[in-house]
Amino acid sequence: MYSNNILFNKDGSAIMPAEISTKIDNFGYNAAVYQIIHDSKQLDSDGKVFIKCVARILSNFGMTRSGPFKGVKINNKGNVDGKEILLKCWVVVGAQILEMRNSILGSTYSSDRYLLELDKLEYGELLSKIWSITKQLLPFTMGKTSYGLVGASKILFSVLPEIVLPVDNSQWLGMFKTVDITDVIDRMVFEIRSWEEVTGIKFNELDSKKRVTTLPSVYNVMAMAGRHKSSF
Repeated sequence: MYSNNILFNKDGSAIMPAEISTKIDNFGYNAAVYQIIHDSKQLDSDGKVFIKCVARILSNFGMTRSGPFKGVKINNKGNVDGKEILLKCWVVVGAQILEMRNSILGSTYSSDRYLLELDKLEYGELLSKIWSITKQLLPFTMGKTSYGLVGASKILFSVLPEIVLPVDNSQWLGMFKTVDITDVIDRMVFEIRSWEEVTGIKFNELDSKKRVTTLPSVYNVMAMAGRHKSSF
């Protein structure tokens, strides 16, 4: 059983929807997240959208100043500089990501609530696929001083924002205390489900301006704000 410490206060009460909405309004990455949620819905077989979405998130989250993605950026002409490493990632995992994207688009589930609406079997199969893709990305995201899981989670979030939570070093080591991205996703789903049961509010509808609308994108706001809290 997981603890609720991102969406709940120390006394066990749910953080109020208005407080979460305020944190969303003050979140510094809303524009970038909105863009990748919009753009990633139409991935192409050549990986062009993948490369731009990944470059946007990596640069916005400070992952391109050093390490394996140093120099990756979207230039003034809208093209991606330093995209070679991103293209290598696409060659390895692109087909799998496209398959998952098509499954989301072709399902009868709400894309913004996808993780909560899958049945138990589908959910388990999804987590297995995410873990497999993550392991395949690690050779590209590991660096001399970089924690490979950070880059992998951000890459996957940038093109599958309905499913994956971007996780930074302090969260892997202090908040979640795991090296398994599927464990993080499972904890996130557990807590969101618990929060919705208490509040009666749909978690993905807390941003009135419709910038962060997927479950992981909203949860990310609270996870980043809660990095000072004790771990699970």
